[in-house]
Amino acid sequence: MSAITLYTGAMLQGAVITLELTAGATVVSLIAGAAGAVGRLYGPRTLKAFIFGYVETIRGLPAILQLFILYFGLTQFGIDVPAYWAAFIWLCLYGTGYAIEIFRAGLQGIPEGQHEATAALGLTRFEAMRRVIIPQAWVAMLPALTNFVVLELKNTTLVYFIGVQDIMFHARLGVSNSGQPLAIYGIAALIYIVLNGTISRVGGILEKRAAIAS
Repeated sequence: MSAITLYTGAMLQGAVITLELTAGATVVSLIAGAAGAVGRLYGPRTLKAFIFGYVETIRGLPAILQLFILYFGLTQFGIDVPAYWAAFIWLCLYGTGYAIEIFRAGLQGIPEGQHEATAALGLTRFEAMRRVIIPQAWVAMLPALTNFVVLELKNTTLVYFIGVQDIMFHARLGVSNSGQPLAIYGIAALIYIVLNGTISRVGGILEKRAAIAS
């Protein structure tokens, strides 16, 4: 078996880890991001300040530094997080910071008249959000949410630095052992293109359906 064939198989196995991390972190980030956006827009002043600080910290620090602080920094306090779970937690924390801004922008994009109309109909804020505001914001947010999922998948390329056996981990190993960087990295690039292209395709389908439904 050639080195390229061997490491192509290994990278495809690593793609399973990549997809696990991406899918899990995306779900957690979107749920936390939606809650954070509502808190930032409608919560008490203290909560708004905390969420603002969190978002600015996530956006202001380099991604790799965040990951290293979580994985290596906590060992100073005797906290040893396994590499896979450190990667997952970091992707969730990082993703939440950006998801909050996506949801916040989407909710703020709804005309004030819509909020006034729901109040005139006697809807509670929760009912208004669930039945009127969020369905409209969802259509506008879909392109940004699709890009968000792609971003989360791209961010997994950093986790090989802490030993998570994703696509890049096996690609780097293949290059070291085979001495064929162009071929190995080219195959890794193709895998990422297929994965991200699939995400973009699914996002495009959802956008069309949401536009028709609205």
